[in-house]
Amino acid sequence: MATFNKKISKKVTTTDSFFGSMVRGIYPAVVKNSNALARQVSLLEYPLGEYMHCNTPWAEVDHVLMPRRMGVHAHWILVHLDIRNRCLNVYNSCCATIRDGEVRADVQPFALVIPHLMANIDVWQTVIVNGIQCIEPLVVNLVHDIPQQSNGTECGVFVIKYAEYFMNNNMERMPNPFDATSERIYLASQLYKHGLHKINEGYESDPDFLSRRERKARKGANKK
Repeated sequence: MATFNKKISKKVTTTDSFFGSMVRGIYPAVVKNSNALARQVSLLEYPLGEYMHCNTPWAEVDHVLMPRRMGVHAHWILVHLDIRNRCLNVYNSCCATIRDGEVRADVQPFALVIPHLMANIDVWQTVIVNGIQCIEPLVVNLVHDIPQQSNGTECGVFVIKYAEYFMNNNMERMPNPFDATSERIYLASQLYKHGLHKINEGYESDPDFLSRRERKARKGANKK
């Protein structure tokens, strides 16, 4: 939707669950030395818009919507990177069970690692302290007064709908209570509609079907 829907005015892109795993994996090393990111080629490809299909470089957007699976609880939350305001806004659909402190602790690696990613693509600037690149961690804001799930199985659809309502600048109109079963049916119909639209309009694009290796090779050829 963020790539092809002309009705969406927000400049938005996204990540996948592997991004969160990479961030948590490199976090201890970045705490000790921010230069550890230089060896994480796949992680650095995300802000460049080169890791995922239908992605946009972070330098060209204002928002990055990141689905995050909390490891201890196997619970999905939505982490929203607000690039202009340098903060993370976190949407949790199970506040009664997954407490704020647990959410903050889970998101802390993002708050530290992402600023260094932004510095690596020359969007944000760092300062050098004792030969090490330093940059302020992101502020973490927990978003409250949002629709909540009624059981332990609906967090995924809530994450998707939080993202959709945000992209459409319509969060305050998200139904509360929220019918997750109906929304699953709606999402399936939207995917089917999107597929038909691509066939009928013929707007298939390179990022839709080229592998990462092919896209990188093509990008390298264009630079020569």
